[in-house]
Amino acid sequence: MSAIPDLAASIDPRILLAALLGVLDAWPIGEVWLSRSARRDKWLWTGVVLVCPIIGCLFWFVVGPKAPRRGRVDHG
Repeated sequence: MSAIPDLAASIDPRILLAALLGVLDAWPIGEVWLSRSARRDKWLWTGVVLVCPIIGCLFWFVVGPKAPRRGRVDHG
């Protein structure tokens, strides 16, 4: 009956944080490779996110490649 709470209590929090960081890093890397940026820029962003996972991920979210907004028309 208490198998799930026992399992949850036995998992090292560092493993959970590493998994969360992996998911958070996979998102910007995937977005970079799906963008229309130059291949050199894609490798650069991937390297930044992999070498500095937390700061690189946050940096990408702030200044990374932005997709054009859909549905918004500028009438000049």
